[in-house]
Amino acid sequence: MIPLGRKERIAKAATRTASQARETAARERGRSKRSTSSSGVAAHRHCSVCWAPIPLSAEPPVCSDEECESTYEKREASRKRLTIMLYLFPAIAILLALLTAI
Repeated sequence: MIPLGRKERIAKAATRTASQARETAARERGRSKRSTSSSGVAAHRHCSVCWAPIPLSAEPPVCSDEECESTYEKREASRKRLTIMLYLFPAIAILLALLTAI
């Protein structure tokens, strides 16, 4: 066996990688077609609390269970509060730093 030079080794590795990428892409294309057409499951989303299937048009993304609705409302209120705090506290800190520098 004749030892390969650096160029030949790189070219061989590139060819191997390209063929593996083509094979993987072909498998992925085949898989995505199978999962939507032959599964027989209608398009849907899941409740963000209990993960029960709900229609795509459901807004907010919760099922009709009263407990899920209240949990979702609590989470949303908490998320909004956190968002406000994440912007408000640094703004106050910067304002205080500017006022003390004067």
